Amino acid sequence: MPSLFIVMLGGRHARANTEVHDVVLAVGDSLEETYPQLKTAWFGEQKGLHIDAWAQINGVEFEGEKYQIQFSNAQPNLSEQKLFLINLGGYDAREFGELHRYILVVAQNAMLAKQRGKAYFAQHWQKQHTDRVLEVDDCIAIDQVHGRYVQLVQGEFNGNSWENTYLMLSAY
Repeated sequence: MPSLFIVMLGGRHARANTEVHDVVLAVGDSLEETYPQLKTAWFGEQKGLHIDAWAQINGVEFEGEKYQIQFSNAQPNLSEQKLFLINLGGYDAREFGELHRYILVVAQNAMLAKQRGKAYFAQHWQKQHTDRVLEVDDCIAIDQVHGRYVQLVQGEFNGNSWENTYLMLSAY
C-alpha cells in the first residue's frame, strides 16, 4: 500500500547565493520509488539535488483520533476532515536565521488548521511570525499528491518513520 512521503530537498538555484530548500510531497511504496516525482518537483538545478530529510507517513494521530492515510482516484467528500502541512517559523536568540518546524494537522479547513497549528510553536522561539499567512509561514492542504486523492480514514495505522540524512538524487 503506498505511503505519503514528505521530503526536504536541497540544492542550488541560479539566482541563490547559498543552498536552497523546499518541502515536496510524493506518494510511493518506498522512498526510492518517489525519486522521479521529487526530481520533477524541484525548481532549481538538477546537479547537486539531494534529500536532507524525509518522512514516510502512513497515518496521523491528532487530538486523540487516529487516521490512516489512503490514496484514491475518487475525490473525497468536501465535508470530511483534511490533512494539512503546517510550516511554522520563528527565531532563537542563540542562532542566526529563521528556524522552521513542519507538522501535520487534521482539520476541516485551512483557517482551523492554522489555529490548531499555532499550538506547536517551539517554546524557546522568539518572534514567532508569519511570512504569508497569520502566524504560520505556510498551510498547505494535502488533498492530492501525484494525481491521487488523499483520504483520511479513522483507524490504526503502521508506524511512521523519518530520517535527517544526505542522499544525492542527481545520481538517479
